[in-house]
Amino acid sequence: MMRKFLILLILVLLSQKAVSFIIPEIQVPSDFNKDRFDEYYNNISSNSGNGSCDNISFKNFYPPEYISSKIKYPPFNTWFCLFAVDVTHDGYGPGRALAEKVYFDQKTGLWKKKKYTLSRESTQRSLEVYGIKSLSELQPLELYNIQSVNASGYAVIDNNIPLQEKQKGVKKNLSFCLIRSGAAFCGSGSMINLVDGKEVDFTPYMLKSLETVEMGLPENQIIDGD
Repeated sequence: MMRKFLILLILVLLSQKAVSFIIPEIQVPSDFNKDRFDEYYNNISSNSGNGSCDNISFKNFYPPEYISSKIKYPPFNTWFCLFAVDVTHDGYGPGRALAEKVYFDQKTGLWKKKKYTLSRESTQRSLEVYGIKSLSELQPLELYNIQSVNASGYAVIDNNIPLQEKQKGVKKNLSFCLIRSGAAFCGSGSMINLVDGKEVDFTPYMLKSLETVEMGLPENQIIDGD
């Protein structure tokens, strides 16, 4: 009887679909359409030695202003694969001249953020990097915990733009890392971009896209993203 119960339980678990979510829940625009996306596939260059990061798939959601564009690239400047252990160790913040960092809480299994005190040298570097007169001008990071189809990690919205990037028109960055097994799929990019001369915020669309990420797909399901 117990054996039949265990077999039934295993079948139920296998039949369940992966649950995806974002914490905290995001407010999607009224014009968000869950059926308006491009299926995006790509091979990500791996430094992890773990092939589960090489084959990536996700739904590339985009705003209505982007409909006329023939090729709908996700607005990420770079994405790459890292060791998961390095991502959980480094988090987000240190090395970016910020007085706030994102870290992985082993007890809760969640990504959290906290403030920390910059040294005098780091403070001076922060003022120079961001072209500000006081650390009080730095804006708080927005942190999201993301569970995708078969990976989990964080996304950070950073409105603190280095002066060099700001001069190029960058106003808001999104950085993320999603972990599966020993590998971490990471990326970053500008979220406010010009579409036909109009500034469009891609943030909620990209957060919803990250919720659909699937890592480690079979080779025959992957084609180069274009």
